[in-house]
Formats: sequence, C-alpha cells, structure tokens
Amino acid sequence: MSFHSTPIRYGSTLIDEFIPKRLERVRVLEVEDLTPDFDSIESRLEEVLARPLGSPPFDEVVRNEYSEGRHIVLIVDDNTRPNIHTKILLPIVLERLLRLGVRRDDIKIMIASGSHVPPREEAIRDKILGPSIYSEWRKNVLIHDCDAGNRYVGETSWGTPIYIDERVLDACLVIPLSDSEYHYFAGQAGTVKLFCPGVAGRETIRINHPRMFDLERGFKPECRLGNTEGNPVIQDMIEITKTMKERLPIFCIDTIVHHGQIVYVQAGDIIECHRAASAPLRRLRVVEVDKPGDIVFVSVGELGINLYQAGKGIHAAWNAVRHDRQGWIVLLAPCGDGIGSAGYEEAMLATKDLSVKEAMRYVIQTYCSEKTFKIGNQKPPDLFRILLDVGEGNIKVVTQLDPKTLREVYRMEGIRPTSPDGVRDLLRGVVDRYLSEHPDITDPIIYVLPDAGVLVEVTDRRTSNQ
Repeated sequence: MSFHSTPIRYGSTLIDEFIPKRLERVRVLEVEDLTPDFDSIESRLEEVLARPLGSPPFDEVVRNEYSEGRHIVLIVDDNTRPNIHTKILLPIVLERLLRLGVRRDDIKIMIASGSHVPPREEAIRDKILGPSIYSEWRKNVLIHDCDAGNRYVGETSWGTPIYIDERVLDACLVIPLSDSEYHYFAGQAGTVKLFCPGVAGRETIRINHPRMFDLERGFKPECRLGNTEGNPVIQDMIEITKTMKERLPIFCIDTIVHHGQIVYVQAGDIIECHRAASAPLRRLRVVEVDKPGDIVFVSVGELGINLYQAGKGIHAAWNAVRHDRQGWIVLLAPCGDGIGSAGYEEAMLATKDLSVKEAMRYVIQTYCSEKTFKIGNQKPPDLFRILLDVGEGNIKVVTQLDPKTLREVYRMEGIRPTSPDGVRDLLRGVVDRYLSEHPDITDPIIYVLPDAGVLVEVTDRRTSNQ
C-alpha cells in the first residue's frame, strides 16, 4: 500500500506516510513558504535598530538612558516558548551593549515566566539561552517570581491592579526580545505579553485573564486565536504596557519565526511593534479551506512537553475539524512532563463526573472568577467548549500520558506508543478505525496541521462532507 507524504512531528521525531493514497481528500495545511526580505538577521537587525518604529535609534537610546551602576534589563521568554529568536538575537544584542560601553555587570537577562513554574537550570541552558550564552552570562540571569518582589504601580481602566517585577521597574532601560505569534485567547502573543503576564504579579494576571470567560460559550467570542479587536484580555495588557512606557524607557525588538527561521524583524516602540506584527502574522498564519475536516492531525512539536502546553494544538485543530461530533482531532504530543498545571488538573478532577455543559459552567463559576483564578484554570473551559463541538473521546492524543487518566478526567482517548518509531503505525491504525466507525464516510477530508500556530478559517461549515 502506498501513502501520502504528510510529515508531522511527535516531539522531535518526524512521522510520515500514514494516510493511504486511496483516500484522496488529504491536505497538509501550511502557509506558503516565505522568503525573508533581508539577506541576514544581522543586516536586518542593524536596519531596524537604526530606524526603529516610534523611537530614536537603539544606540542613541542606550547612550541617553544608561548610566554606570544602573541596570539594563533584557526580557526573554521562558521555556514554554521555542526561543529560537532568543538564541539568535541575544548574543548580537549583548555584544552591541558591551560595545556601547555598558558594563557587563549592569546587563541583566530576565526570564519572563509569568505565573508558570520557574524554569530549572537545564531548561535555562538548553531551552531558553543556549549553552554558549548560558555559560557566559548565567550570573546575569534573573527569573521573574509572580509571588514576590513585585511593586504596585496603578490600575488600568478595566480595573486591573498593575504589579510589575521591581527589578524591571528599577531598570534604566528595558529591552524585550519578542516573538510575535497568534494566541488562543489573547489573540496575539509577544510584545505586550512580555509585561503581562511575563513580568507581572499574580494579582495582575488573576484579574486580567478571567476577562476571557463566558458562562454559556466558555470564552467570549472576541477572545480567540488571531483576534485583538474588542478582545478585553489583550486590550488590558496593552494598557498595562502603556503604563510601563510612562515610567520606563522601553525599546522592543520583535520577530516572527516561521518554520524555525526568523522571517520578520522589527524594533522600537513596543505598542507600535505589537500593531506592526498583525499584518505579517496574518499572511504567515492563516490558511483558508472550503470545508471542515473529518480527521485533523495536529502537532505541537517540541512544545508538547505537557498537556497544558499541548492544548494549543487541540485548539488549532478545533478550528479545522467538523463541529457535529463526527470528526476526530488527533494530537501528537509526548507530554513527558505530565499535565503541566496544577490548576488545570484540579479543575478537571473536580468536574470529571459532570456533563460537559455542567462542567464548563462549574469551572468558570468556581475557578475562573477574579478572586479564584489561577493560571491553568483557563484550560478546562477551552477544552469543554471544544468538546461540545467535537464530542467526548473524539480527541485522540498520541502521548506518554496514562490513557485511563486522559479518558476519565480529560475526556480524551490516549494512545500510548512504545517508542517514537511506533507512532506511524499507530496513526495508520487511527485512520483505519475512523473509516470502520464511520462507514458512511468513504473518503474523509483529512487535514494535517504540522504547526499549531496556524489559524484555519473554514468557508463552509455545513455538517456533511460527502
């Protein structure tokens, strides 16, 4: 039997040829390859630092704001992000600061961990900075703690108290190194999200994030992948960042990473960088299809470290699959670190015996108010709203997680491979099972989504694909 070429990753392992060619309606959902409009990162970075958006040139800002003994703080993502941009940009920016006369001891690298679990040393070395920068700069690394060392600086018009890491507030210059991307409830990640939730206090995050919820629908319709207009979560984050601009010199360096390569670089005013990333993100992240898929295979690649992070893949596939409980989502995510969020786990355990609709309302009322919200609690409402459309058990997860727990607590089917080499045969079995369980669908529409950052827009959502 011959098979389509549909490469997709299980962790770092590439899996291919698992959909038989006798099935004809198969498509890999990818945006077109983009050739960057610059020859090298160094040359493009030189251009945007010299002619930034809404800001004097980088060198001028450093010379005007820095004084010996005061700190310049570079803000970088934690280990829940790919950090391709961090490992590329950081050595260049650090070297430039030193050339401009900034003392090594006055340069700090802050890991914007928000309310995530602080990264361990090996994660800082391997997943955030890279071994070379870690070896040379490890003494200059700071890790944000949302529960300590944060200072109150005011309140947004939305009523969110603003607590920010005091080491950021005391800096003479803050340089966020950003990776703009679509986000499943904030709409767009990067830039302003490095301040909230990145270096914000838990109280700020706890009040900001519940703005996404809706008792009947799970999330407000404005709080969706790729949308910032009318989105109360990201608009509140923008206002927090504007407050920071009034108190601190901020020079943002923003990128977009596509297929592991930086294809876009911008710099300057952080709000203008946020706006500027919107148009190229749409070109790089939106795929249009005529009809929803019967089966959608999706990978979160090496970000599938735990179920919490892997949920981004489920969300991406939800946009592409049928919403009549006849379609399957097949997620590839090893989840070697387990569930990854105590808040997620607690809420799902508390609702495992309720119907999906009852569970969604209970979680929002119990765990997602401004008084009770903890990071991780947003995952159950997102999963429940997807389950209302897809159906319990119709999310299949190829993973190391316990299948019994996945089924009884998370309402998904776990498929555990004995090794990465066995994943291809498991996926072939999934296709065969779908065909046998849906005999009326002889040639299903099958989508393969190698990048969970892609937004799939379906033109016609009528239930029948025949």
